[in-house]
Amino acid sequence: MDMTQKEVAVVKAAIKSRNKSKLFQPVLFAILVGLLIAMLFGVLPEEQFAYLAIPLVILTILLPQLGASPKYNELVDILEKKLPQHDTVESVLSQELNKIQANQKAK
Repeated sequence: MDMTQKEVAVVKAAIKSRNKSKLFQPVLFAILVGLLIAMLFGVLPEEQFAYLAIPLVILTILLPQLGASPKYNELVDILEKKLPQHDTVESVLSQELNKIQANQKAK
C-alpha cells in the first residue's frame, strides 16, 4: 500500500496516540480502584471519592481524543483512498436495472 508522507505521518501519530492511551488508561483505572478501596475502608469520604472519580472517568474516556492525535475521519479518508475501486453489488444492480428500464422504454 503506497502512502504519501503526510498519510504516513498521520498513521504514525495515530499509533503514538494509541500507545499513549494503552499506557495511561490502566494507570487511571488503578487510581480509580485505589480510591474505591480507600472509600470502602473509610479512609476517603464518599463525597471526595465522587469529586475524584468523575474527572478520572471523563479523562479516561477523552484521553484518546486529547492532544495532537489524528481524528478518526482523517484515518478513514486515508484507508478509503487505498481501497480497490471495485463495483459494489448495489451499483451493479442499479446498472442492470437501468438497462432493463431502457430496454422496456425502447419496446
